[in-house]
Amino acid sequence: MTMRNALMAAALVLGAAVPATASATVVITGYDDDPGYLAADQMVYTPTGFVGNWPGMSRFRFTGTENGKTVEFLTYCADAFTAIGTGSFERADISTVLGDTTRQQQLLTLLTHSEILLGSEGDLLARKTISAATQLAVWEILSENSGSYDTTGGQFYTVGGNSDDARALANSYLTQITTGGWTAIAGHKLQLLFSKDQQSQVFLSAVPEPASWATMIGGFALVGGMFRRRRAATYRVA
Repeated sequence: MTMRNALMAAALVLGAAVPATASATVVITGYDDDPGYLAADQMVYTPTGFVGNWPGMSRFRFTGTENGKTVEFLTYCADAFTAIGTGSFERADISTVLGDTTRQQQLLTLLTHSEILLGSEGDLLARKTISAATQLAVWEILSENSGSYDTTGGQFYTVGGNSDDARALANSYLTQITTGGWTAIAGHKLQLLFSKDQQSQVFLSAVPEPASWATMIGGFALVGGMFRRRRAATYRVA
């Protein structure tokens, strides 16, 4: 590879690592609950009088394609009032559905800690409870505007089913978040699979650590320096 081609390749690698500002279309062809559902008898949202029967709570594994490549996302429902489905989604920023930056940080804190808890738990029922609690807490952060979070009351809540333990656990998560017991774990950002017709999904996306950015930029500069030295040597020979 010539120095010119090497420089161009380094630029492409660096450019690919920079988060894109434009939305990207993702075609979702399948989804499954992971690790599995817990359910409530009803989900209630008092401002609109909404009552949903037998809502299931779980983390999802969405699969599909993006720009011709197979992709997979571990997600939580970001729209409790729309049915889940497949089809075209836009990869978007969380601000599309949640403009409050404090709540964005709360949601990021919740999901980063939940992934650690799920990863360290081997018991299936315990994993389902963590997953359901996380989903309940996601809905609270996105939908509750009464001034405090409580998965058993307020403007948005669920009742009954086999999810009493998940509601109690969700409330403990929300307390940790609002009192500063938990803070967001570095290296992640929130993104959204957004759809006007299907249930939008929120998920964590990894971001490079500052040291990684420095390494990439340093490598880019090194290739550029090599190219300049090669050109200088060529001129001297001529």
